[in-house]
Amino acid sequence: MKNNGKMMMVLGALAASVVLGAQGASFAQNSLAIGGSTANFGEHTLQGNFVPDPKSWSVTSGGSLNIQGMSLGANCTGFATRNPDVIVNYTNAQGFLRFYFQGQGDTALVINDPNGNWRCNDDTAGLNPQVDFPNPPSGQYDIWVSSYEAGTNIRGSLFATELRSNSAQP
Repeated sequence: MKNNGKMMMVLGALAASVVLGAQGASFAQNSLAIGGSTANFGEHTLQGNFVPDPKSWSVTSGGSLNIQGMSLGANCTGFATRNPDVIVNYTNAQGFLRFYFQGQGDTALVINDPNGNWRCNDDTAGLNPQVDFPNPPSGQYDIWVSSYEAGTNIRGSLFATELRSNSAQP
């Protein structure tokens, strides 16, 4: 009988580790993938003083992951996919870099910069977001265009500019 008690404890511990392990894997699936090389709408290279300026990419926003529940920082909101929408490898950094999105709906920008900092924005120009990087670092920018509402996909353009006069204004 004593051995049965030990066996039950071992089986209980094993079952608990399996359940916790499954929850850990689930948690990993509910986070954003940073630092990789896979993006929904491509990986792009920009060198400082790029032409044309602004540079643009076609993007469709949205996904099933709730950004707000990830505690990434102020103004990090909306729903996005695990992989970034666009990866920008920026070299020969200049004194200013701006990303903005223009589309026909409510979107937000969620960006992980080369230093691992999260920068987000919602509704700079109407429903269009914009994130500025004064003195931007060179490196990889992982960029998500999130939709404010789950299940909503908004087509539009993501822009990068080094000119302060360009903005998310339609």
